[in-house]
Formats: sequence, structure tokens, C-alpha cells
Amino acid sequence: MKKRQAVITGLGIVSPIGIGIDEFWRNALAGKSGIGAPTLFDASRLSPECRIVGEVKHFNALDWMPHRTVQMAGRFSQFAVAVARMAAEDADLEHAKIPSVEIVVSFGSGLSGYVDLGEQGVRAVLNKQSPVPWSVLEYPGHAATSHVAIAVGAKGQAATIETACAAGVDAVAWAADKISRGEALAVVAGSTEAPLSEVSIEAFRALGVLSRWDGHPSQASRPFDKLRTGLVLAEGAAAVIVEEEEHARARGARIYGRISGWGSVTEGAHMRKVDATGTPVARVLDQAMQLAGIGPSDIDYLCAHGNGLPDYDDAETAGIKRAFGQRAWSLPISSIKSMCGQPMSAAGAMQIVTACLALRDGMVPPTINYCVPDPNCDLDYVPNVARMVRIRNVLVHAHGIGGSHAALTLNHVD
Repeated sequence: MKKRQAVITGLGIVSPIGIGIDEFWRNALAGKSGIGAPTLFDASRLSPECRIVGEVKHFNALDWMPHRTVQMAGRFSQFAVAVARMAAEDADLEHAKIPSVEIVVSFGSGLSGYVDLGEQGVRAVLNKQSPVPWSVLEYPGHAATSHVAIAVGAKGQAATIETACAAGVDAVAWAADKISRGEALAVVAGSTEAPLSEVSIEAFRALGVLSRWDGHPSQASRPFDKLRTGLVLAEGAAAVIVEEEEHARARGARIYGRISGWGSVTEGAHMRKVDATGTPVARVLDQAMQLAGIGPSDIDYLCAHGNGLPDYDDAETAGIKRAFGQRAWSLPISSIKSMCGQPMSAAGAMQIVTACLALRDGMVPPTINYCVPDPNCDLDYVPNVARMVRIRNVLVHAHGIGGSHAALTLNHVD
């Protein structure tokens, strides 16, 4: 029996550098930063590290959801519905004649609705008031998945992936596996996160992971640069439509790329520390390439995790060297977190959207704010200026807190 192939036919994104793939991609290629002072909360009384974030600006949930649903949905669910509907429209899913029971949903999230509805509920109880009755519906990460299923009319399985910053890649890999097993014709897959509030950002500061940059906020997220001191907390979401290739071709769908391989490993060692040798990174990259039946010389671009934490960037670089050998030094690598910040669980899906657009246009977005070379990070991070590259195969890597790693390969489809 011929193996069923999974392809991506639709994209959607909400990010600090743009809403929708056109605005996002234009700003990504221009190296525009979406990092600045927060407007969603008052940071004036907070620590200096808490006054730099990656916010999604000009987002109107009413563009994507009915008013009553908007009133009850957390911001992370609103983002999820928006990107899912964008991706479904981009894929023309409405006219794809796919039975609703053959449409599946897989979405990743981390903090779910805790930040907006959860914190409001705590304040209400402390003030001897009653929390809004629907807040408990938004506490689980599965809330976003359920909202997406309702919005796109999916009646197949709905799964929620909670593997921290690896969740978006894991969600899309899970979708590809469902397609290859013949358990779905289409999957709406992605990840979403809205972690910005006084409480959450102070918690990240207490963990010691936030950037301590004291210059212009737009320069605070600087993956792989020697002056990096930490990540910039951000928000956002992205989604893709994963579809069975023969079905997609038969209906004349545009195909962004074929999902040919994926991998997932965990370090199983520490919640915060990372394996400095890069061995887990190399393992997961090897898994994704081996399943795809390709090797290091076939990869034309690596869309890196690159969150700006010194130890994470060091370990990722070391892992790339282990997986690619001498090819590592000539491989274009970049991190969109330099522009968008670290949107936690949303990051992996945003990277996959980036990879699809890179395949489409033969362009690699830059790693901005790369100014001072680090001897530990001495690869080609496409510094500051986008680059035209012949791209046939892209590899995406994500690294979640607690040691989870995920990787996925995308191939150009003629």
C-alpha cells in the first residue's frame, strides 16, 4: 500500500510582528522587531526585566469570533480561533468536501487561560466576590482546542499537546502521524499562548530567565549573540492545515510543503538546566532527518529555537554541530524569536509557518540583534539581513522547559 503523505495547505499566524501571514512575513524578512514596553498591564512598579515584552498589537477578537464567545474566551483561545480560521481560509477548507468526522484538531498550549481569566478569578475571591462562571472552562489548555473544533466544524478527534515550548512542533507532528495512519483527511494543528501579566512575568523573572538588557527594548531579544542575557516573554499563535497529499492535489490545493519526518525526545534530567553537550538536540534532529530519509547535506535551512538564554543557545549550537558535522558551519540558521520574543508554546507552530514561507519564497529571515560573535555560537545565524537561498528541505527545532525537544522536516513539493 502506498504510504499516505501529509502536506501543509494552509497557514495562519498572530504574532508581535504581524497578524496574518502577509504582514508577518513582510516584517520578518525586513528584520522588524516586535519587542517593546507592555500595554496589556502596568509594568511601572515591576522589576526592569519585566518591562520588555513581545505583544500582539491591534488584535480584535471580534474579527474571528461572535461577541458572546469573545466575552467568555481567554485571550489564548481567541488567538487559537483566529489562526485556525486564517489557516482554514488559506487552504479553502470550507470547499474541500471533507466530511467533518475526517477533520481532526491538535493544538498546544501551556499557561492556557490562567493569565487573564484565572488571575481575575483569584482577585475576585480575595475581594469576596464570585469569579465569572465560565472562567473554569478556560483553565485547561484543551479550551483552545475545543474552540478551534467548534470554529472550523471539526468532529474528528480533538487533542491538546502540552510539551511546553515544543508543543507547536509536537502538535503538527501528531497531525502528520494521524494523516499517515489514515485516521484523518485534514488536521487543524498549531499552538497558542497568552502569558503576559504582572504575575506571570514576575514569575519568569524570579526563575532568572528574562533578558536584563538595559538598552532599547527592540534589541533585548538577541539569540546567539554574546551579549544575550535571557529571553523576552511574548504572546502569539500559529496554525497550519495538515492534509493528505493525494486529496490536496485532487482538489487543486496549494501545497506549502510536505511533512516528511519528525522526532521527539526528552533530556529527563532537570527542569531548568540543559544538557550542554547538545546530545539531545542532535538526537531529535537525527530522528527527524532519518524518518524523512534525508541527511545533513540535504537540509537547506534550520529554523532554530534560539530563545536568547545563554545555555539554551549554547546547547542548541552544540547539538547542531553534532548532528551536522562540518555541514553545520555552512548551514543557514535563524531564530524568529529575535523579532517576536519567546511566545512559549506558540513558538513551535510559528516556526513551522516560517519554514513554510521560507520554502515558498526561497528566503531565510534574519536573526536580528546579532552583533557580537560568541565563540560558543559560531555558526551562520543569518545575522540581521534576510537571505535568498535555494530551499528544498527545512528542519525546525523546538526546546521546551523540562528538557523536551521536538523537530520536524518539511520538503518542497513540485
